[in-house]
Amino acid sequence: MKPIFLLIAFIVMTSVSAQVIKNEVSTGQAKHPNLPLVDLNTRLQDKFNAVNYQGYYLANASLPDVSGSPFPFEDAVIIINTTDGKAYKVPNGNYNASTDEVVSNFAKDSSFVFQSNTIKSVKFQKYTAKPYSDTTSKISFYFELTPHASIRLLKKYSAKVIDGQINVLTKQKTSSDMFSLSDSYGITIDDKTVTEFKLNKKSVLKLLSSHKKLIQDFVKNENLSYKEEYDVIRMLNYYSVISKSN
Repeated sequence: MKPIFLLIAFIVMTSVSAQVIKNEVSTGQAKHPNLPLVDLNTRLQDKFNAVNYQGYYLANASLPDVSGSPFPFEDAVIIINTTDGKAYKVPNGNYNASTDEVVSNFAKDSSFVFQSNTIKSVKFQKYTAKPYSDTTSKISFYFELTPHASIRLLKKYSAKVIDGQINVLTKQKTSSDMFSLSDSYGITIDDKTVTEFKLNKKSVLKLLSSHKKLIQDFVKNENLSYKEEYDVIRMLNYYSVISKSN
């Protein structure tokens, strides 16, 4: 009975969320009014095929006994572009940094997880996430910070559970387990493979060595920091411009 109840709950939540998005479109608040909403209702005529086709349901995605959250953003409308050339507007979308999955949080403790191998890209409010392969051939979602530059700076979110403290005498927990969110950076030149990248002066100047003096002057004149994400984004975008002009 539990899977059926969960399925019914999702249908209700999807219907409510769809109405919210329709209201946003009518008032001009949505940025992508022409894209279709994810319509799980039609596919739910056969609930088992629907789950297999779209993804799967995950109860307690945030883990009830763990404080914090594996999601780096607030739930919002996201745009999923699929490998078969389609695009869908998804309500309550987010990225689960613990499992490296794109989800729709349709209830407080439940998520619908989309199949990663069917996703080409996901447009979040600020950046777009795409699957990239690292040097060990592991494929993960990375967020493109410089999508139009010749060298793309990518950001990877991760989340892990930190064990709570335990009283050595009573063996009882004195604090709950908690999610710890972290991030790391990478770069790609071929738009396929990611190599690890550190935000520091040595790494940046080595990467942009063909225009090292111009980059150093740009950093000095604009009072930028090699350790700040936004400043490094500006450096890479500037490098892309001067590389095209020379």
